[in-house]
Amino acid sequence: MKSLTIIPYEDKYHKDLKKISLDWLNHYDLYEEIDGVMLENPRKYILDNGGCILMANYDNKIVGTITLNKVNKNVFELMKLGVVKEYQGLGIGKELVSFCINYCKDRGIEKITVETNTKLDKAMKLYKKFDFLEVPLDNMNFDLSNFKMELILRKNKRI
Repeated sequence: MKSLTIIPYEDKYHKDLKKISLDWLNHYDLYEEIDGVMLENPRKYILDNGGCILMANYDNKIVGTITLNKVNKNVFELMKLGVVKEYQGLGIGKELVSFCINYCKDRGIEKITVETNTKLDKAMKLYKKFDFLEVPLDNMNFDLSNFKMELILRKNKRI
């Protein structure tokens, strides 16, 4: 792989974030109004709430993105994994997911959830490679999500 770095979102990447996300959402006919609201103001809906957005920089070009939305102090939701079509198949999505898992582990997060759609079979296979497991569909944030997965990072230790 050429030079890939995972970098934190900055406002200067807003157009890249929107384009990468909207390209796959529209391609798979999964765009919802809530997507547009979040993508228009990622600082308000993700960053200011303790979440993070990461960008994949491949040879000085932004080619991928992923979001960790803070659900509560112990749970993050993985969202908006996208890689520019011309750069798919190079392991960039895998690096983004791996980075997020390590990010959560470093912060003592117990669980990562993912709401997805079965149309996104490549993404689902990727999540399964990282040991995400299917869980019941409950408390869904997106109407078009029809599959939910989670990865337990550590057990909650109760005294």
